[in-house]
Amino acid sequence: MVDNKEKEIQFQMRISSINVLRFSQYDIGEFDTNKIDVIEYQSDFNVKVLEESSELAVETTVKLKVQELDSYFGELKVLMKFHITPFETVIKKERSGFQVPDALMLNLLNIVAGTIRGILHEKLRGTILQNEIFPLIDTRDFMKAKEVK
Repeated sequence: MVDNKEKEIQFQMRISSINVLRFSQYDIGEFDTNKIDVIEYQSDFNVKVLEESSELAVETTVKLKVQELDSYFGELKVLMKFHITPFETVIKKERSGFQVPDALMLNLLNIVAGTIRGILHEKLRGTILQNEIFPLIDTRDFMKAKEVK
């Protein structure tokens, strides 16, 4: 349930697809993995409304930067789609875009962040970062605007 301007809306949401669009790992030389905060995680979430298929698409890019070398170790780009029913009741069309309820956005971003952590864990297996503990992400930081295009 989502509280949308004093009115509760019941809806269903499911993951309709998860696609790894890109994974790159770069040869950057040696670095000390025992240091605290050796990796800086740079994340970018981009949300798009797919009205014709009743979906929200979240494209996420995560870059792993080795701070002591000031170089990127790797990059992961993932596209996740979520099917929403009833779409028109939950996602409101406005003149300049769409209105997605904050509670729904927060849930989507939390699911995406957890999925990204799992994909990174698998992709980094067998590398110098295979034992890296991925930081938790406060997805509220990514919710700067309510309107998405």
